[in-house]
Amino acid sequence: MLFENLSNENKTETSYLKIFNVMKRIFLILTAVAFFLVSCDTDSGVSKAFSKYGHERGVVSITVPGWVISFAAKFGDLDKDERELLYSIDKVKVLSIEDDELNSQISLHKEFRDKINVNHEFEELLTVNDQDENVTIFGKMDDDVIKEMVILVGGEDNALVYLKGEIKPELLNNKVDLSHPDKFLSFDF
Repeated sequence: MLFENLSNENKTETSYLKIFNVMKRIFLILTAVAFFLVSCDTDSGVSKAFSKYGHERGVVSITVPGWVISFAAKFGDLDKDERELLYSIDKVKVLSIEDDELNSQISLHKEFRDKINVNHEFEELLTVNDQDENVTIFGKMDDDVIKEMVILVGGEDNALVYLKGEIKPELLNNKVDLSHPDKFLSFDF
């Protein structure tokens, strides 16, 4: 009788262990599927622009990770606001069409303006439409900070700048100079 009870306990323990292992596998599969779906859902026009043009000849594509930006902030000759602004940026991606022939054939602004905000996650912060240039600045706000910012330029020049971080809008207020189109951000390096 004692051995039968031990045998039944082992069977019960084994069946619980099997159920636990099955549940663990299901949880891992569901987590992987959820991660995959979330990563696919956030494939914005920014990613599409970098995928389409990032490896083309005559296109400059730069990604600067946050640690490099923090390093520059630490050792650069900057004032307090500039340093704080750089510390608030986690990533910068720049796509610039430098080839004159390719530049004359495309307009990043026309091609990706609607794709960037397809899910209506971004707020349009500024739009400038001129004869030869179109500029739109998008921002994704969370509380009192800008989590993501996209600067999209098309026309005579084609460029896309993507910033990610926790940027306080008041840090940008002193650095944005709309009176000089060649010097949008007023950093003196």
